[in-house]
Amino acid sequence: MSAKTPWPWMRRRWQLLAGALLVGALVSIHFLNPHDPARSAVITRLDSLLYDWRFQALPPQRPARIPIVIIDVDESTLQREGRWPWDRAKVADLILALQDRGAALIGFDAVFSEPGVNPAQSLLEAVDWAPDMRQALLDLVPAFDGDTILANTLGSKVMLGYFFHADGGKTGVLPFPFLELSAEDAAASPLLSMPDFTSNPEPLTANALSAGFIVAIPDADGIVRRMPLAIQHENGVYASLALEMSRVALGAPWVKLISAEAGARRLVAGVQVGNRVQVPVDAQAQLLVPYRGKAGSYPVIPATHVLRGDAPSELLQQLDGALVLVGTSALGLGDLRTIPLQTAYPGVEAHANVLDAILQAALGENVFYYTPDWEPGATFLMVLISGLLLMLALPGRSPTWMLMVSAGWVGLVLGVNLLLWRYAHIALPLAMTLLMVFCLTAFNVIAGYLRTNRQKHAIQDLFGEYVPPAYVERMVMQPDLVSLESEQREMTVLFADIQGFTTISESLSAAELKHLLNVYLSAVTRVIFDHQGTIDKYVGDMVMAFWNAPLDDPHHARHAVGASLAMQRRMIGLRGEFQALGLPAFEIGLGLSTGPMSVGDMGSSYRRAYTVLGDTVNLGSRIESMTRHYGLPVLVSDTTRRQADEFLYRPVDRIRVKGKTRPVEIFQPICPLSEATDGLRTRVAAFAAAVDDYRARRWPAARARLESLLNDDPEHETLYSIYLSRMTDTDPVSLPADWPAIFDHENKS
Repeated sequence: MSAKTPWPWMRRRWQLLAGALLVGALVSIHFLNPHDPARSAVITRLDSLLYDWRFQALPPQRPARIPIVIIDVDESTLQREGRWPWDRAKVADLILALQDRGAALIGFDAVFSEPGVNPAQSLLEAVDWAPDMRQALLDLVPAFDGDTILANTLGSKVMLGYFFHADGGKTGVLPFPFLELSAEDAAASPLLSMPDFTSNPEPLTANALSAGFIVAIPDADGIVRRMPLAIQHENGVYASLALEMSRVALGAPWVKLISAEAGARRLVAGVQVGNRVQVPVDAQAQLLVPYRGKAGSYPVIPATHVLRGDAPSELLQQLDGALVLVGTSALGLGDLRTIPLQTAYPGVEAHANVLDAILQAALGENVFYYTPDWEPGATFLMVLISGLLLMLALPGRSPTWMLMVSAGWVGLVLGVNLLLWRYAHIALPLAMTLLMVFCLTAFNVIAGYLRTNRQKHAIQDLFGEYVPPAYVERMVMQPDLVSLESEQREMTVLFADIQGFTTISESLSAAELKHLLNVYLSAVTRVIFDHQGTIDKYVGDMVMAFWNAPLDDPHHARHAVGASLAMQRRMIGLRGEFQALGLPAFEIGLGLSTGPMSVGDMGSSYRRAYTVLGDTVNLGSRIESMTRHYGLPVLVSDTTRRQADEFLYRPVDRIRVKGKTRPVEIFQPICPLSEATDGLRTRVAAFAAAVDDYRARRWPAARARLESLLNDDPEHETLYSIYLSRMTDTDPVSLPADWPAIFDHENKS
């Protein structure tokens, strides 16, 4: 295949084959792990998180057309009325208060499973009373029988709740189921089936208008995303409280299950409420709850304010004609849930959302969110298309292109999914499709990296001694942009030299000198590379490096100054290593200069090198040689200082080096500004003031500052002494009026 083949994947057959195997493996995983919120599989968990994200990004929207009010047994109610459960007479008082306010229908998200305590009966049984007193207490028993009072109060507007569970025991009396199954149908039913229940005593069940279960079953991760509308117990199918309240509110005479064939099985496809509305549910008759918002989406009135009538009048007015749900939000009562929108969500509001959705659907609103029966086929097709598309499109491409294609495909998949959610209310799983995209993209990016790495090693083997490492990297990544032609650009150059190297070399054997230089040059080279610099050359103990070529570096001066300070820090560690080996410790001097230079592949037909030339380069070498004169480890030109202003600098001198007519101001970089202590800043400022006094010929003031600094900062004695010597050897009166305060260095060092 020629290098101009337009289909890179044809040249990457092994990637194509490996991609096909990966697609096959992920498709197999998809078949072996069907979407099931009740399972704790990783894919299911990811799908649940994506469902919650989608729910939060585009929450269901519907108008507040149904008057639903929550009566909340909250913390304030418990403080005023006593702990829950209350005496049944108080519950009866609450019902009467709600009816007096015009409540149309009252549903209890609570179960009155235990008989109430009759204080008269308790007294009667506690003491062996005299006959007349015993008779008086017997006469009082009916008046204090809270269960009877509550049963007589329930009437035609109150619906009770009850639980199904699998914890053992059957308490109370269940209402009649809305559907009786044959033994054969009951055994094959896909509905949630629970063997036990906790319901209300027979007098309460018999006197209430109706009753519905108040079971909320969270997904495997503990989040309530769906609620069952029907549950099977033995051969009966029972309705939830929200479903039963909606049936009564709509005046529907019946509720029935809509079933559909799925091969040899019959699955639930919907719940029909009379002739008014059909609710889409999953195979277990569970509805995706279209939460209208966080807690408080419906009017909430603390129960104590209804009992005592001291709620704001506008709240109490909302009870007129309302569907009322009585529930609890107090922390100790255990009815707080986690939903996609928040934690600690009152369970009673979940029932309110289901009730609201069914009634709004009866008014013509599109409120239900559902997963259609064609979802498995659609998900499989999307997973397969994603795999085949990326398997063919990604091999042999650049990482940027691969990431752009993958991101574009993910954006398209997410966009379609969100559109279906927003406008058709269809909830389709996403995790397996996104996993397919991620795995194929990661595989091809890694494969491309390995291929590029092999190319890089091949180029380094061929050109490693000819081209600097950074330039090799650029050749590998962007070969079409590589040019060895000379060009003019602004750069920063660094020279580093061992001070007193001649004396050191004379005291060492050839092997010791070689070891010392190898360790030293390796250490400083690593620092330069870490700060994005390029090594130009080594000449004996001298190191020359530059920045902003061959790779563009807009912060070249900053990186060069940072490298110079890091090299000085590295030398502290090296001195300890050398002393441990019996080798001499030494100091290095560094000089930096920033300005225009010529850079490129230069030399003869016998030997060439990628290097820099120009006056700025020569100036950097001259500045390095000044470090010994001033007794400072690093000196930089004013241009370097101005382009790397993140560091604290000490002004050193205004000089003219040999062979140059224009003066240059040099500075010592000390540390990053963020690391400068107040004491250090004070000393630098004092020396800067002394230099200003010197240049302005206020020498008594300059001398006083320098002598003070000499006492406080003896480490820089050489620098301070230079200025003190100049002022001692020269009479300021003899200086010309236009004296520029420039020091001419006649020698290179």
